[in-house]
Amino acid sequence: MLTCVCRPVSGNLPKMPPTMMPAPKPARSAIAITGLGVTPTVVVTAEPKMNVPGRLTSAELRAMALRQQQQIDSQHQLLATKEQRLRFLKSQEVRNAVASAEGERLRRLRERVEAQESKLRRLRALRGQVDLQKTYNVTLSNDLDSIRALFSEKEKELSLAVAKVEALTRQLEDLRRDRRCPINLLSNGNNNGNAQPLPPQASRELEKLRRELVYRNQLSLQQDARLHLQREALQQRQAELRSVDQRIYELQTRLQRKKAANVQNNAQNQNQLHIPPHELHQQQQHQQQQQQQQQHQAHQQSA
Repeated sequence: MLTCVCRPVSGNLPKMPPTMMPAPKPARSAIAITGLGVTPTVVVTAEPKMNVPGRLTSAELRAMALRQQQQIDSQHQLLATKEQRLRFLKSQEVRNAVASAEGERLRRLRERVEAQESKLRRLRALRGQVDLQKTYNVTLSNDLDSIRALFSEKEKELSLAVAKVEALTRQLEDLRRDRRCPINLLSNGNNNGNAQPLPPQASRELEKLRRELVYRNQLSLQQDARLHLQREALQQRQAELRSVDQRIYELQTRLQRKKAANVQNNAQNQNQLHIPPHELHQQQQHQQQQQQQQQHQAHQQSA
C-alpha cells in the first residue's frame, strides 16, 4: 500500500497568472482629508506577495508522488545500508571478543608451556646430576672392588703369618719340652730347676710376628668398618637414585599428558574460527571441566 505524504514546497509549485492575482487592498493608514484645504496624500504599504497554490493537475501530482517514492526508496536503501552496517559491526564485535578470548587463552597456554619448559630444563639438570652420581657410584664400586681384592690379599698374608706364628709356637714348645727333659735337669741342677731363657733371635722373631699379627688384625678391622660404611652409603645413594628416577618418570608422564592436551586445544582452536558463539561457549566450558579434572588428577598423583 502506497502512502503519499504531501509537503508544500514553494520553490517547486507553478506561479499563478497575473490575471488571477487579487487586487491590492487600500492601506488602512491611508486617510482622505477633505474640507481642510490640504491636498490629500495617500500612503500605500505593499504587503508581501504569497504564492498561493491553486489546483494541481494529475501530472504534477504524479511527479510529486514519484519524487516522494524516490525519497522513500532512498530512505529504504539508507536504512538497509545502516542495518547491514550494524550487522557487520555486531559480527565484528563478536569476532573481536572471540579473538581477545582466544588471545588470552593462548597467552595462558604459552605461560604454561614456558613453565613446562622450565620444569623440563630442571629435569635435564637433575638428570645430569643423576648421571654424575651414577659415574661417582661406578668409581666408588670400582674402589670397593680394589679394596676387596687388597683385603683378600691381606687376609692371605695374615693367614700365612698366623700359620708361621703357629709353627714357631710349636717349635718353641718343642724346645721347652726338650729343655725340660731329665738330661738337661741333671746338667743344670745347680740352677735350682730354672729353665734357660729363649735364644734372643727366636724371641725377637716371635715378638715381631706377634706385633705384625696385632697390626694386621687392627688393619682388617678398620677395613671392615670402612667397607661397611661405604656399603651403607652406596645403598643410600642407590635408594636416592631410584626415588629420583621415579620422580623423573612421573614428571615426564605429566608433561606428555599436558603436551597432548595442548595439541588437542590448538586443534580445537583452529576449528573454533568457524563455530557459532553458543557452541564456542559450550566447548570452552567443556575444556575448563577437562582442565579441572586434569588438575585434580595431578594433585592426587602428587599427594
